[in-house]
Amino acid sequence: MVQKELRTQQAELASKESYFAHLKDLQDRIDEEELVVKIDAAIPNDPQLPALHDFLQSLAGESGLSLRSITASPNPPAQDKRLGKVSASLQLGGSYEGLKLFLSDLLRASRITDVDSIGFSSPQAGTGFVFTVRTTSYSY
Repeated sequence: MVQKELRTQQAELASKESYFAHLKDLQDRIDEEELVVKIDAAIPNDPQLPALHDFLQSLAGESGLSLRSITASPNPPAQDKRLGKVSASLQLGGSYEGLKLFLSDLLRASRITDVDSIGFSSPQAGTGFVFTVRTTSYSY
């Protein structure tokens, strides 16, 4: 009688261990897919120029800056490299505080974007600064 109960409990334990191992495998697969989604957001498959324009425009607006102009030019990946680059030149109007917020938000955004240079002109009486920001975003 004790042997039978022991075998039943061992079978139940083996079943539960198998079940939890299966759950762990599923969780690992979900985590990998979330990582892939994050990578795709950071480095999209194509330059996505309209999406990049919308992203930069909304980021400028949220920072209190006005996007006066944007020029973007995609550079496809070289044969020996996997990443393509999108160079963008933005002309923004607003305050220095707005520029700091814009740059801070840009560096924390999901899409990988490097700031290559920043220039500005001093404001005339009653106007804000005009900033020129050159960026590089990536695609593959």
